[in-house]
Amino acid sequence: MEILELKDFASKGAFFEDDFDARFAAYDWRRFDNKAVRISNCGLTDVPGWVYLSVGIELSQRARKIFFGDNHNPRKLFVRKVDANSKAKHEA
Repeated sequence: MEILELKDFASKGAFFEDDFDARFAAYDWRRFDNKAVRISNCGLTDVPGWVYLSVGIELSQRARKIFFGDNHNPRKLFVRKVDANSKAKHEA
């Protein structure tokens, strides 16, 4: 399982929209294509909802499965299923 660490988008442990937007745009999202991904908050306590929303939307277009939480008990958030015609279907 691949791990996306939210600290990669933070500036000195906090989230500022302009900094986040720049880091988000420069991030190599291709490494998550068709993979299971766990979003890790890396111990950050004040992660704004818009950070999770932005990351989740991007990952839902790429990842096969999305999980959140620690390594011992990740919570499944999203699974992309493929039908017989190879068209992606999304299941929450």
